[in-house]
Amino acid sequence: MRVLMVTQYYPPETGAAPARALHFARALAGAGHEVRVLTGLPNHPAGVVQPAYAGVRRATERDGAIVIERVWLHATPRRSALTRLWNHLTFAWSALPVALSGPRPEVVLASVPPLFLGVSAWLAARLRGATLLLDCRDDWPRAALALGEMRAGPAARGLAALSSFLQGRARRVIAVTPGMRRAFERRGLDPGRLATIPNGADTELFTPFPCGNGAASRPFTVLYAGTHGLVHGMEALIEAAERLRPRRDIRFVLVGDGVAKPALEQRARRAGLDRVEFQPSLPPARLVEMIRAADVCVATTRAHAFCGETIPVKLFDYLACGRPVVAAVRGDAARVVEDSGGGVVVAPEDGAALAQALARLADDPAARAALSVAGPAFVERHHSRRALGAALVRLVEGARLADRGRGVAVAPGGMYGGIKRAADLVAAATLLAALAPLLALIALLVRLDSPGPALFRQRRSGQGSREFVILKFRTMRVGTPELASDLMGPGSRHVTRLGRLLRRLSLDELPQLWNVLRGDMALVGPRPALHNQDALIALRRERGADALRPGVTGWAQIHGRDAITLEEKVALDREYLERVSAGMDLRVLLRTARVLFSARGVY
Repeated sequence: MRVLMVTQYYPPETGAAPARALHFARALAGAGHEVRVLTGLPNHPAGVVQPAYAGVRRATERDGAIVIERVWLHATPRRSALTRLWNHLTFAWSALPVALSGPRPEVVLASVPPLFLGVSAWLAARLRGATLLLDCRDDWPRAALALGEMRAGPAARGLAALSSFLQGRARRVIAVTPGMRRAFERRGLDPGRLATIPNGADTELFTPFPCGNGAASRPFTVLYAGTHGLVHGMEALIEAAERLRPRRDIRFVLVGDGVAKPALEQRARRAGLDRVEFQPSLPPARLVEMIRAADVCVATTRAHAFCGETIPVKLFDYLACGRPVVAAVRGDAARVVEDSGGGVVVAPEDGAALAQALARLADDPAARAALSVAGPAFVERHHSRRALGAALVRLVEGARLADRGRGVAVAPGGMYGGIKRAADLVAAATLLAALAPLLALIALLVRLDSPGPALFRQRRSGQGSREFVILKFRTMRVGTPELASDLMGPGSRHVTRLGRLLRRLSLDELPQLWNVLRGDMALVGPRPALHNQDALIALRRERGADALRPGVTGWAQIHGRDAITLEEKVALDREYLERVSAGMDLRVLLRTARVLFSARGVY
């Protein structure tokens, strides 16, 4: 499969974003896919194009099987909202013609923010018939608003609208933390289109290393390695260094760059902190040496509630190397540290608590040794880039399958296939017109019966395993988990009062006549599986039953509906596939009316 990755940040740039992009590209290439990375000239985070690319407008490189195409963008060390905007816009503009040329991609994977490159990626996917996936490394512009980096107003509303537009058109939206995914769900994104792929550590590079003797033989080293950004709340680390000034056996090493670094350096100079050392960003191979040389590693964020939805990527590198961690974090990041057993959590932006925790570990080699043991195994199990790369590959392949199907011919074929489709069109159009008053009445009653919309939209697996959106009258309360009806069980508390009647008479299925008109469904065929009914989808694919268009009613529907097992359903689907004919379809339609009023197997 041909995959086009669009990301503004890529090595040799350093930081979480380039590392994640490289990891994704290598995972996809390792799975046998053709990967083309479209990125900018390396300039992040300094804002200066690296010397090897000075004067270059466009470059093509290879990293094994990965093709990397670099395009010009405006880069400047001057930091302002305007220069940042121009940097993002120029990359999106330069990337567009390249995305629209070259080998036709089957999948476009866009890494945002910046959001503007998402427009280029969407256009490339739209115009070239590709499946769009959106990897959201940050919840932009919500993050900027929450942290005071942007004011509410027309610009913020415009960016929020752009973010919603892109997320609404992506087949899958990837969140980098559970908290971000929860925020997306609260904003109304279909949970079935969301996936969580967190950052992780390269466990082949970041490997455990025995703890040193610390203060017994050399200064006890506290390391912070990562971006020095406004969101990171590193002022607490400088405050901790101020409080520990009398401890000449403790030194602080801060590795990385970012917008907050000049202010941090100035504060350290004013305070006379000669045991605080600042170093520039380092490539991963050098960074792992710094982590191994440290006695304790530190991660910090601000105390804002939004920061509880973020997880500093440096945590995984620290834990993978077996370094004890002191984390001034909350929310998802705090849970990672606690679950790992490899660190201590203190309140964010609390320099006193941070200093106290560091002093305790400096004086307790046994505690440091105990913490260092747990981290590597935890990262290998849950956050190794190997495991996360495999999850990405499954997601990309599944998204393409859901978007385009698996290319099987529609059954039945031949003359009866054409007759069946024509009959479906005539019947669906006629019934929609004749039942319009009843449809309007049901819609009104649903709205009056319980809060929420009259129609329920849900992703289902259709012909060739291609996903489509099914329409039904809502019979369950808003917020009900997406479970198959047989898993709900009789008398489910999620079903509304009116919903019980609609489900018993199958009147909730009437809006699917519109799906029949669209060609997503037929009047008779296997009932469409929920997008997350993996077992049923796989069984149908294995037996060839997904060659059929799903139906409003079907052979399995008149033989037990939700009261029969998946295996029995698929066996009946296969039987229908082998015996499909006008006579059989008529038999199903006639028997459907009788089954409806029996309510047998309806939950």
